[in-house]
Amino acid sequence: MNSIQAIFINILIPFAIAFIFSLIVYNGAKVPSFLFNIVPYLFYALSILIVWVSWHFNRNRFIFVILPLILIHLGFEYLSAAKATQLFLYASVVYPIHLLIFLVLKERGLFSTWGLLKIGFMLLEILGFFYLLNYPNPAIESFMDIKIFAISTYPLKDISVVVGFLVMFIISALVLFNRYLIYNSTFLLILISFYGGFYFLKTPYALDIAFLTIGVMIFILLIRETYRLAFYDELTSMPGRRALIEDMAKLGRKYSLAMVDIDFFKKFNDTYGHDTGDEVLKMVASKLLAVSGGGKAYRYGGEEFTILFPSKDVNESFVHVDILRQNIADTPFTVRNKKKTKKIFINISSGIVQNSSKDKDPFSVMKRADNALYKAKDAGRNKVIKA
Repeated sequence: MNSIQAIFINILIPFAIAFIFSLIVYNGAKVPSFLFNIVPYLFYALSILIVWVSWHFNRNRFIFVILPLILIHLGFEYLSAAKATQLFLYASVVYPIHLLIFLVLKERGLFSTWGLLKIGFMLLEILGFFYLLNYPNPAIESFMDIKIFAISTYPLKDISVVVGFLVMFIISALVLFNRYLIYNSTFLLILISFYGGFYFLKTPYALDIAFLTIGVMIFILLIRETYRLAFYDELTSMPGRRALIEDMAKLGRKYSLAMVDIDFFKKFNDTYGHDTGDEVLKMVASKLLAVSGGGKAYRYGGEEFTILFPSKDVNESFVHVDILRQNIADTPFTVRNKKKTKKIFINISSGIVQNSSKDKDPFSVMKRADNALYKAKDAGRNKVIKA
């Protein structure tokens, strides 16, 4: 289960965006009307930017999320009143499911087999909408009119509300238990904003503002995702080497640095396989991320990690690194195969140093920490050596 702190941090940005735009709609009478008149154009411009950036960075999920909104908005603008009403009803049911599908599906390239299947799926959706808008089906319309609740959910149909709550429940579960919090939390607020715009359809400019809100959320998510890809390790969710270099440039006059390595990791990989080795890396990373004493852990590469302790001397940092070493050594790791399960224990070794006037830069400190790490290896492993 994800921590409350992690959920709060990830949901704060999309919630703040939704809250600000909600205040704008609520105080619409105080806002100059010409600003509301440009909202649709802002939405289209932002959508085009999202498509271009998503294409450039191969993040096609965002393209599949924003394109249906563009088509829905164009439909409301240019279709007849009767067809726009039908579009409203169908979109209120289909788009939340569409949103969930493209949240769950992984990024696999736009022109890969999976990417082409996604394109085909969305084209089928578009053709389905086009057909139903031009050739209404009495059975589907009767289904849409099913009464479920005693209270009125107008202008939404009861079936739309049921679908919305079901999708919201699934995405909320993903927020709680799935590791991709950055996506799940934003998609949850996108869903809420979508239904908010549809429910307050008759409130002046509410729908336009809702679509712009979703566009801003997607664009901010795209920026955050690009940052994550650049600075965070995909396997362990730890800050990577680039983040380490950036943070080392900000260090003050006093700091300490630890290099950490998993003992006998190559032998472990050869014995149990790389998939199990990846699980070991994730387990060790989760322990390192919980380092106390103001330290921050990074994946340096392979089975090697770095921990920075800003404003801490080597003796203070040694205590916290040694606690980590003992914690990892005491944590059993279960290896599973087809025949049986086996519990093993993982050990780490570490070398830790403090910067000095002789060091030209933080990389010199890192080199000394690396030398101390090799001393810990030579001393029998499962040790922390300070130099």
